[in-house]
Amino acid sequence: MKKKKIQTRVITGRIKNKLIECPPGIIRPMTSMVKEALFSIIGDCSDLKMLDLFTGSGNIAIEAYSRGLEDADMVEYDWNKKNTIIKNLTNAGFKNANLFIQDALKFCAYCKKKYDFIMLDPPFNWDKKKKLLNLISDNELLTPDGFIVIHLHKKDILEDKIGRLTCYDKRLYGINMLLFYRYD
Repeated sequence: MKKKKIQTRVITGRIKNKLIECPPGIIRPMTSMVKEALFSIIGDCSDLKMLDLFTGSGNIAIEAYSRGLEDADMVEYDWNKKNTIIKNLTNAGFKNANLFIQDALKFCAYCKKKYDFIMLDPPFNWDKKKKLLNLISDNELLTPDGFIVIHLHKKDILEDKIGRLTCYDKRLYGINMLLFYRYD
């Protein structure tokens, strides 16, 4: 029996309905409902510099691109996802996306750039979420007005204050939770 490929679509914007293929292996793409809610909150992305950690298929960065984002740095640890991510970026026409196949903690430890929007979508069972947020805070990877969104299981618990970051919004969608952090 042939395994069915998992796909998602771009919700709106300049490449509305463009298919995004999910790579093989362990992946948990953000549901359309949660993605639509996220981007309803964020709005236009045209002036943002984005870092997409645990990019998976490139789904979130490509949705932001459809809504005006011009460039993004995308980090994925799993080499087996690289070709699918590149294929998705090419199909979307997203030329100014930089893909790094690297551990998110190592990337953030050595990164010297600042971002307006940092998306964290780690596996639900990944136990280093707080450590990563502390690293982002300590290395000042956010611009002064920047924000972080972390996608978690609703049972996950993260403090409202981590380093210089403060949680300013929390949204629940079924088993999914989005936490929004910024500098206090």
